[in-house]
Amino acid sequence: MHHFDENYFGQFDENGLPMVGFGADAIYNQIYIIQFGLITHDLVLSGVDIDKNTDRLKKSVQWLEANEEKIGETIVWRNHFENPRYGLESGWISGMYQGQAMSLYLRYGQLVGEEKKYLEKANKIYNFFDTPFENGGVKRFDKQGLLWFEEYPSSEPSFVLNGFIYAFLGIYDLWRITSGKDEKATIDSCVETLKKSIILYDSGYWSVYDQLKKELATKYYHENIHIPLMEVLHNLTGEEIFNHYQKRWKKQLNSKLNNNLVHLMYRVQPRLKKFFG
Repeated sequence: MHHFDENYFGQFDENGLPMVGFGADAIYNQIYIIQFGLITHDLVLSGVDIDKNTDRLKKSVQWLEANEEKIGETIVWRNHFENPRYGLESGWISGMYQGQAMSLYLRYGQLVGEEKKYLEKANKIYNFFDTPFENGGVKRFDKQGLLWFEEYPSSEPSFVLNGFIYAFLGIYDLWRITSGKDEKATIDSCVETLKKSIILYDSGYWSVYDQLKKELATKYYHENIHIPLMEVLHNLTGEEIFNHYQKRWKKQLNSKLNNNLVHLMYRVQPRLKKFFG
């Protein structure tokens, strides 16, 4: 919550919802509203400022509901801004955002006693994961035939690690409630993808963000996202490979030599890419 309360991303609107940017340039970005909602949900369960955070949570969910786009039997949220880094024009849909929205809806429904309503919505979000990339979806397969859900559905596969895992966690949350065979099959496919591909996100001395640009993760991502996600995956699946990388990346984080090398590569890597194309 620190990043939000300190206006790290931008200002709050008149309803207390986070925005990206300030003044006339401020826009809504659903991922920040979703994550804001997930944080406030955890704070409510922890008994922290229950009235205030329950109101924040409710408003986050209400914003999402007001901005749902229904396509057949699916629910999506489009990003109404460009993403030049991955060559995406306004209107793109993110697998990560869809997964985290599913998690928020399911948690909120359980908290307020409206499980049926939000389970129905979560199922419609899940339906979108079956839409192939070629048809405007986020589902695609790599050269090994492994299943991926793209955080950024770029023309050339990007396969962002944390984005795929968050999509997986949303589907896992749904399966915990439904025990559905289709959801379980999707979960098993995602775990297989991660087991066989996680080595691609290890540079030898630090984790990398995706498979397209192969840039080193920021220290914040390495420490606060990649390492904890490996721990979560190990806890959920029992697969030792995730525990291995959690320990390996934590060891790298605590190595002065590794940190010095990473700081050097943060400066050198962009120049190398510019020089070699």
